[in-house]
Amino acid sequence: MCIRSSAFVAICSAVMFSTSAIAKDIAIYRWVDENNVVHFSQQQPQDNSFSQLTTFASYKERQQPQKKQLPSVDEQLSQHEINQAEILAKNKVIAEKNCKAAQLNIKMLNSFNKITILDPDGKNRVLTDKEKKAQVTLSNKHIDLYCNNSNKQS
Repeated sequence: MCIRSSAFVAICSAVMFSTSAIAKDIAIYRWVDENNVVHFSQQQPQDNSFSQLTTFASYKERQQPQKKQLPSVDEQLSQHEINQAEILAKNKVIAEKNCKAAQLNIKMLNSFNKITILDPDGKNRVLTDKEKKAQVTLSNKHIDLYCNNSNKQS
């Protein structure tokens, strides 16, 4: 009984290892017929206009692609806080520039009696008193919006 099982194992092993050698040595023929149809076969065609292809057996295990590991909740939160800090810093710079521009507008509007502007038509004209007051009001709103309390001008 023991001899039978060891013979069975030996036969199975021989069959498994011989199939790789057999598959490796198979010839595949490729040819194109008169209708320009490409054919593949293990039987050699009657015509002499064919190519013989060879096969290679590869038993190298394919590697599974690495799954991208998602950052942890703490890492995501930390990155979010960094992004928020960068955005706040950029917004602060923009607000400071807008504050200075509004302060300069107020200073200019209060320093001169006649303010000349360029119309959409490309012509210079003097602001009316009503337009000048509207510009002062708008600049004050910009100061309220962009300047913190320590930067505000009276």
